[in-house]
Amino acid sequence: MTRRLAWTIGGGVAALVIAVAAVWLWQSSSVRPSPQASPTATVAPTADAQSLAQQQLDEHLESCTAKEVTGGAVPERCGIRIPWGMEFAAVDSVRFRIDRMPVLELTDDGFIADGGVLVATVSGTGQNGAARTETYRTESWRVRGDVAVDGDRVDLDVW
Repeated sequence: MTRRLAWTIGGGVAALVIAVAAVWLWQSSSVRPSPQASPTATVAPTADAQSLAQQQLDEHLESCTAKEVTGGAVPERCGIRIPWGMEFAAVDSVRFRIDRMPVLELTDDGFIADGGVLVATVSGTGQNGAARTETYRTESWRVRGDVAVDGDRVDLDVW
C-alpha cells in the first residue's frame, strides 16, 4: 500500500466520522416535536339518550316490582335486596312499591341510578311460628348496569 493511498483512505474515514458526528449533533440538539395527542373519544350523552335510558329503566323497574313474589325470592337484575334476616323462619310473599324512581346517570362504562325509594312488604312465618308481616323501606335504592346507545336506541342491562 502506498503512502498516498493510506492518506486517501485515512482522509475518507476522517471525513465520514466528522459527517456522522455532525449529523448526530444536529439531530440531538434540534427540538423534537412532541407527539400530537390524539383526541380521545368521550361519550357525552345527549338529553334524548338520557331521557330514553331513564324511561327504559323506569319501565324495567316497574316490571320488577309489579307482581307479588312468592317464596321470598327477589326478582333478579332489579337491584333489589331485602334484609329480612332473622325475623322470619319462612317467607311466603313479598310485595314491592316504588315511592321514588332512582335517577339515572350515564357514565363512560354504563349507568348508575340512585336516589330511589323502594318499599317491600314481607309476609311469612316468624321465628315464633306465628304469622308475621314486616315492611322494609330503602331510602337509597341504587341500580347499576351496562348501557349501549346507538343513535336513538338505548339498551340497558341492569346488573
